[in-house]
Amino acid sequence: MFRASVRSAILAISCLAPALAAQSPADTTRTPVTVAPLVITADRVLTPVSDATAMVRIVDSTTIARRAASDLPTILRDVPGIQADPVVGSGLGVSLQGLSSDRVLVLLDGAPLTGRLDGQFDLTRVNPALLARVEVVDGPQSTLYGSDALGGVVNLITRRDFSRRAELSAQGGSNGQLDERGRISGGSGVVFGSLDFGHRDADIVPGGLAHDGGRAERWDGMARVTAPMLGGSGDLRVFGVNETQRYQLQGMSGPETDTDVNKQLDALGTLTVGTNGNTDIRLHGSSYDHTFSASTGSASDADRESVGDVELLRRGTMVRGTWLGGVKIERDALTSARVDGGAKSGWTGAVFGSTEFAVSSDVRLSAGLRYTDSHLWGSDVAPRANIRFNGPAGFGLTLGGARGFRSPSFKEQYLDFTNTDFGYTVKGDPNLVPESSWNLTAELGRTVGPRQIYVRAYQNWIDHLIVTELVDPVTFTFQYQNVDKAQTRGIEVGGALTRGIITANGSYVWLHTEDETTGKPLDGSAAETGRIGVTVAPGALAVTTELIATSHVLYDQPDGSVIGQAAYKRVNLSATYAIGDAHIVAGADNLFNTIPDHAIMFLGRRWYTGLTWGFGW
Repeated sequence: MFRASVRSAILAISCLAPALAAQSPADTTRTPVTVAPLVITADRVLTPVSDATAMVRIVDSTTIARRAASDLPTILRDVPGIQADPVVGSGLGVSLQGLSSDRVLVLLDGAPLTGRLDGQFDLTRVNPALLARVEVVDGPQSTLYGSDALGGVVNLITRRDFSRRAELSAQGGSNGQLDERGRISGGSGVVFGSLDFGHRDADIVPGGLAHDGGRAERWDGMARVTAPMLGGSGDLRVFGVNETQRYQLQGMSGPETDTDVNKQLDALGTLTVGTNGNTDIRLHGSSYDHTFSASTGSASDADRESVGDVELLRRGTMVRGTWLGGVKIERDALTSARVDGGAKSGWTGAVFGSTEFAVSSDVRLSAGLRYTDSHLWGSDVAPRANIRFNGPAGFGLTLGGARGFRSPSFKEQYLDFTNTDFGYTVKGDPNLVPESSWNLTAELGRTVGPRQIYVRAYQNWIDHLIVTELVDPVTFTFQYQNVDKAQTRGIEVGGALTRGIITANGSYVWLHTEDETTGKPLDGSAAETGRIGVTVAPGALAVTTELIATSHVLYDQPDGSVIGQAAYKRVNLSATYAIGDAHIVAGADNLFNTIPDHAIMFLGRRWYTGLTWGFGW
């Protein structure tokens, strides 16, 4: 049944092909309804989407508002090539190119967010309403961003509009969703700023199932100010969230309602100076406090992570091209009773650069290199290179290769933890080396205006994967070790066509993953996904229908067993309507409530409605 749905998706896409024409490869999933003209994540400079040297997917503010979701993974999981990934404990991240969320780097305005539970970042902590857009770049991006970017980068770009305006928003839905938000922005003279604040509440914890019981409550805020400074311009953004999650686990004596309290604070200051604003000095700090407690009092845990970094970026032009160079110094720290000595810290330094230039009128070449050094785990070199051909009849072909790495975390190096309830011990290994990957990617596309078609293929080779191995069966002791190798490869085909008030788009993704040590697929990846979407927008009203089909997914369990989430299809329906200064949204995810057998996370029907009202002043 799933393959029949996939064949239907491919047929719908192929029917678009004869009408498509013209320039370099494009991807409708980069912006499902409208095309954002500029992106920054792929090259760390403002670049047209069609000229980006890596594969970029954009989720814009229109799409974020239309889905009215309390969390980002609910929106991102329906973007082709992205799959939701449950975080250990509670939470949701995303996987890219078959690599799990602990190998996907999460940035806020280009700076790394600290706060990974067992290496995984819970994306649900960030309020989607704070964002102007999300840029997702597939494949290794360590040349520009350093560690953790084996599978790719998710860059959350916050709102930066300073018109004199006030906004109030409320939205509600199933599972007790109730979200409220306020925003005010404006300025005087040359100083401008904005203030956002919000509250989100739901009777389900992220990454959990509806029948598990639980509740998630989040308070968040963001303040921003910009003004002239030292002959240039300065921008300061501060983001914070306070989250309480209550969820049930099966303890030794029965169900326990456990509690996670997560507090995040992130500040980024940017000074832009130089001729034509070609130099950025970025000061960044991010802290995360996590407290876990069981209702029985039998277990508790507290972690505090922090990162502080200084980065200098400089851009320039040269004959037939441009260049970018940078230097970064970073300090990471962790305080936890579960690591040897109770606290660890380390310094990392990096120097990097990239360039792009025209070999001829039809050929452009880009290349980059990053050298990173840490006194805790050693050094690493991450190169990348891309070449783009603009062929006859408007065809475009991009070929690229890159190397990525993920440095071992403090817990992977220094963990010393014993679970007395279940009788096992996990230890770190200070001799771990970084995980590494090589990637090859090719994309062929043709596009003219809103008519597009593309096909891309990629291959990843991953080495020195860090996993826990049983080293002492008598005491049931596990240790982190560099023992695994893996491969992932995939093909994606998609297209879009606009005729008057109707926009149709579709895609099909095939993914193969393999742990070369065991010969089994990597955990948590669907081999096939397909999507067809149609938007009808007569004036102020816009109605979008989506059909998404997902093949079965395998998940390893702590006891060594495997759960197979069955294949399933779901239909999403949403509508938006603008009335003066008011914006109304309503819809349902998984309209027909098709829940797969052995679902590992909440995938049932979610209905929602919301109202945003704003006025100038």
